[in-house]
Amino acid sequence: MKLGVCIPYRDIGDGVRKEHLDTLVPHLEKFLGERNIDFTCYVGHQVDDIKFSRSGTKNVAYLEAKKDGCDYFAFHDVDMLPEDGCDYSHPGDTPKHIATFLSQWNYTLRDIEYFGGVVMFTGEQFENINGYHMDYWGWGMEDDDLFWRCVRKGYYKEEVIQEIKQKMVLVLDGKTTYIEIPSTRTLQSVPQDSFEMEIICKGEIPEHEEEYLIGNDDIQYVKYPIISKRGYDFGIDFNNSNAYASSMWDFKNKHYYQWVKQYQDKWTKVNLKSDTDKSQILFTINDKVLDGQFGIQKSKIRYRDRLKRYGRVPFYIGCNSPQSWGGQRFFKGEIAEIKIKNQYDELLLHYDMTKSICCDQDCKKCKENMVKDLSGNDNHGIIHGRSTKFYNAPGRESISVKSTVVPDRRYGRMLCMEHEDEGIVNNKFQGDPEQTSKNEVIYRRKMQKDLIDIDKDSGLKQMKYTIDSIDTIYDRHKLINVRFDK
Repeated sequence: MKLGVCIPYRDIGDGVRKEHLDTLVPHLEKFLGERNIDFTCYVGHQVDDIKFSRSGTKNVAYLEAKKDGCDYFAFHDVDMLPEDGCDYSHPGDTPKHIATFLSQWNYTLRDIEYFGGVVMFTGEQFENINGYHMDYWGWGMEDDDLFWRCVRKGYYKEEVIQEIKQKMVLVLDGKTTYIEIPSTRTLQSVPQDSFEMEIICKGEIPEHEEEYLIGNDDIQYVKYPIISKRGYDFGIDFNNSNAYASSMWDFKNKHYYQWVKQYQDKWTKVNLKSDTDKSQILFTINDKVLDGQFGIQKSKIRYRDRLKRYGRVPFYIGCNSPQSWGGQRFFKGEIAEIKIKNQYDELLLHYDMTKSICCDQDCKKCKENMVKDLSGNDNHGIIHGRSTKFYNAPGRESISVKSTVVPDRRYGRMLCMEHEDEGIVNNKFQGDPEQTSKNEVIYRRKMQKDLIDIDKDSGLKQMKYTIDSIDTIYDRHKLINVRFDK
């Protein structure tokens, strides 16, 4: 089996990228040679004067590798050096993400969606997704797009992790509706004492809000509280970046914030757990430790001082506090179940919307528009807002919580060679922020919303390019000098 290593490259004259290339090629020669892997490097070298196309240079490198009879392909950034443990063997039935633990990120996974650095495909897999999309120029989003193409073509699938026999759900409109849970003795210990909070819900961005984009300063980052206590805001939120997040504070006002990406309109199990004996917080979705503070794969975080005590402050579902309506945001979505447990795994509060209400808030039997607490602790919730409702979808017998779709990964440590960061620094795009912002819009507003026809839109099959020459520099190194028609 022969491996084609496809490397995107452009020499901009500062010598940095050439240094990277001159370091990578002999490193791969030694690294892969020691593992008896037959390979050739195909460097897609863009020589025109338009914006750099990482997508195009990798697509062209693939086509040349295919001509030479390569059996499988690694799309490889020029600045990443594999370390011991990286597996460059055949990817098998699904494309494989190899660059999983990067020195640039203290050898952690950057985020759960990350599909860049080094990825491996068979020829059939790569052509099935129509290669890299050619509408991404400069830095950013072409690797995110690549993963989404894999999802669209069925290489990575959602799996049902929990089936809940559920007919009724609480529906909140994202405008003025919320539930108040008066403070009781049993709930006053949360979050200072050990606890676990679990919510099964489906969040969405309200119609009057826009999805948050890093490259658009006109769009405000907004959080929508699902369950919270006011003051030093404690609880779980959904936000307009399509992420669930938890927020906790200690007595020295240190903020412990964790987040996990999830797409809108997906039933999701959100879990926040605090262990005071270990001074540890764990935040997960769908029973998986996927990411945590700063969005990396290190969800268990520790705190040094005692967590804030909130005393007789009520819990709210759907808002932070009705007293802050001026700047308040309300959660829009559906909630099927809420549980709060103590350190002994005893229920302090339990709302199962099928059993906690009888039909809807206008029913004469529903005293004070109340959501019944099934734990036996009388932590009943009071519904506020006439548009709050419970909904039984026709024919629905259950709710399916499905796994978060993530790439198929192999353990791979990569040493990242130094260069000027073109990515996100302090939540701002670097390099060419205007172009990266355009890329972000294509990915978030088109690809993720399934508005791009993978087979017919600009991809491997639709490329327009000219190869000036192909230079053989080393025995296992071909430099493909290419120009693109933008």
